[in-house]
Amino acid sequence: PTEEEVAANPRARSARLRVAEKL
Repeated sequence: PTEEEVAANPRARSARLRVAEKL
């Protein structure tokens, strides 16, 4: 998610971290 998406959806930030865990 882009910074704009994170600003609009705080949950996108946590989702991004979850993807990082898979990698």
